[in-house]
Amino acid sequence: MSEVGGLIPTLGLAVLAALIYGLLHKVSPPFALLFSMATGVFLLVRLASALQGVVQGIQALAGQVNGEAFRCLLRCAGILLLTDYAGALCDEAGAESLAWCTSLAGRVLMLAALWPMLEEVCGLIWELTG
Repeated sequence: MSEVGGLIPTLGLAVLAALIYGLLHKVSPPFALLFSMATGVFLLVRLASALQGVVQGIQALAGQVNGEAFRCLLRCAGILLLTDYAGALCDEAGAESLAWCTSLAGRVLMLAALWPMLEEVCGLIWELTG
């Protein structure tokens, strides 16, 4: 699937699934949530080829830059994506306070993952100014 060529069918499927979700939510909210999650997984599977291209690009980039800093940024990107997905699922399930806590936890975990790089940057700044 080409990245641009697969955009319209993928978005069309997402919109159709959202309409079906809206109808199911009135009749059976738990089934609607399962339908939504299954559709999300299906959409992610459809995006596998595009994701494979992204992974290849990331691997090529990793060979050109500082490995530790790059791993730190990748961890942060993973935390961001997983936190956003978990928060959206909590929000969709009607647990707004849990979604907020998930978002806060993601921010704290991202800060913890970034901490070694922040220390290194601050150390470089102190060396240059000191």
